[in-house]
Amino acid sequence: MLLSIEDCNLSRTISAKRNCKAIAPTRIALTLLLIPLLVGAGACSKRNQSAEKLAQDAQEAQKFDSNLTFNNVTLQEADEKGQLWWKVKAKQATYSEDKRNAIVVEPKGELYQDGKPIYKIDAQKSEIQQDGKSVVLKGEITATDVKDGSVFKGNEIEWRPTENVMFIRNKFTGNHKQMQIAAKQGRFLTRENKVDISGQIVATVKDPQMKLQTEHLIWDTKQEKVVGDRPIQVERYQNKVITDVGSANASDVDLKTKTVNLRDNAKIAIKASNLNISGNLLTWNIDTETLSTNQPVTIVNPVQQTTITANAGNLDLAQNVARLDGNVRGIGEKNQSQLTANQVTWFLGTQQFEANGNVNYNQQNPPFSIAGPKASGKLDDQQVAVSGDSSGRVELQIVPQTKQ
Repeated sequence: MLLSIEDCNLSRTISAKRNCKAIAPTRIALTLLLIPLLVGAGACSKRNQSAEKLAQDAQEAQKFDSNLTFNNVTLQEADEKGQLWWKVKAKQATYSEDKRNAIVVEPKGELYQDGKPIYKIDAQKSEIQQDGKSVVLKGEITATDVKDGSVFKGNEIEWRPTENVMFIRNKFTGNHKQMQIAAKQGRFLTRENKVDISGQIVATVKDPQMKLQTEHLIWDTKQEKVVGDRPIQVERYQNKVITDVGSANASDVDLKTKTVNLRDNAKIAIKASNLNISGNLLTWNIDTETLSTNQPVTIVNPVQQTTITANAGNLDLAQNVARLDGNVRGIGEKNQSQLTANQVTWFLGTQQFEANGNVNYNQQNPPFSIAGPKASGKLDDQQVAVSGDSSGRVELQIVPQTKQ
């Protein structure tokens, strides 16, 4: 039996072999729909919700006609020029009275753009809804990118061929060569090679090992960049152990260069060196283990009780060295000491420093202050050497007296 529906804008063809055996799809559909609702029902409110859902499902099931059940069906839709929009083959299908919706068993097919398949889709069972401009598949659906083999899953997929947009909703997950994703929804802008991801996002980058948690991301798969405009937490891993944690109100991640830009209230906690780094912009290269910023930055070591601020800076996290520039100020809380200079190289592991340009050092106990063009030493134990100009006329060293 061949069913054909045509109008001036589109052609829709459904070809199938009528099922010769008498079957009762309504009863089968109802049974399958009841199973997930009955499991785990306990509380009164849950029973009421289940009852309402059951009534809705029963009403939906009545829309499908047992006399319109076919085996080995092909459903497809094309534009007015005959270019396919989508095509699905199924082991069996039961159609609604208006022939627009169907419950299909083991559907497999493709979604097309410019007449070429871009995603393969399959499921164990699905409901297909079509309105001439879009197709919706409901069930545990898998969509596979034809180009790179990426696999995306969800309980609902909608394809809008005239808009070049695919939605994957309700427990959206994705497995790409660079990243694994779990979220509420993914909106695929297929012509722009971008995915708009939203809702309880957990994105795990494979190399380097990194996890992103936020509410909204734009993933440019062609440029290999991920941009976020909501508060985000970034966790870096080594051998499945968290080593560093970053956060900010906005971000972008370059998966190619393995660089994370944290913007607006940016913070990074480096566990190995007990450092807390904050600023308005922090550029974090995960691969080279470096941090850089051209904006004011603050570095706090709570164990050593030292705080360093500057107008800009570069940090080598592997070597534990910070090179700070512009209005540098270092404070040692233990001994109430303070250092200011134009540029400072700070060895974060030992707390040694080298300062240049307008160096000023002062301490409270015992009270003392000195100034010079250069200085070196440690704030936490009050050992500082200040030198004079190039002629070497002045050189002073401050060493606290040992208690008897």
